[in-house]
Amino acid sequence: MRAEAQDAIIVPPEDAPAPEAAGSDDWTFVLGAGALVAPSYEGSDKFSVSPGPFVSINWRDRIFLDMERGVGVNVVRTEALRLGVSVGFAPGRDEDDEDHLRGLGDIDAAARGHIFGSYSFGMVQIGLDIAKDFGGSEGLQVRPDVSVKVPLSESWTLTSGISATWADDDTMQTFFGVSPAQSRKSGLERFDAGSGFKSVDFQIGLRWAFSENWFAMANAGVGVLLGDAADSPITESQVQPSVGLAIGYRF
Repeated sequence: MRAEAQDAIIVPPEDAPAPEAAGSDDWTFVLGAGALVAPSYEGSDKFSVSPGPFVSINWRDRIFLDMERGVGVNVVRTEALRLGVSVGFAPGRDEDDEDHLRGLGDIDAAARGHIFGSYSFGMVQIGLDIAKDFGGSEGLQVRPDVSVKVPLSESWTLTSGISATWADDDTMQTFFGVSPAQSRKSGLERFDAGSGFKSVDFQIGLRWAFSENWFAMANAGVGVLLGDAADSPITESQVQPSVGLAIGYRF
């Protein structure tokens, strides 16, 4: 199972309609489907296609459900500042996903808790997400990001962003380390992966609202693995490109 597989096809929270634009004063719903072409696991040089639905539900811009952060609450929400917490899903990894993973064993899926915040000024938004896995690697990840949203017309919006991900020892060793037992079973060289910045990611997207309720999105991104993630014998390619397409309906 590929970690973070659907990140490029979900509806970002800031793209969900405002509550006053929904069918009632309180609720906002977004439903749709998309597909993502991305490496079959983080570090792979082979690609797979992952189709899937997405959903975003928002109550008074306070309580939300989306496919990136799960179920959460915006504890602080002003025109510029947003602080919140959520609990979502963190996919694991199966050794049957690719021949290169044979002998490494499976990584279990986990619940992932988030503490997040963002501040917007003009078209620019800076953000920070701190995520802790409960299960799987039991690891901690910290991701700062900067994004820009540029309205091209009433119906077209261009977005771009850059983020970096720092991961602790547990995350790095689980996904990029090779223990002595794993080395004997897989034939890969033993490798101890320590904490540090594991990747930097760039993304650009185009959103088309072609009716009052319907919209389509296209996203292209590239990640570059760093440090021990790049040096790991599990990693076949340091460069991790992806392309996502989606269509949705908001009401």
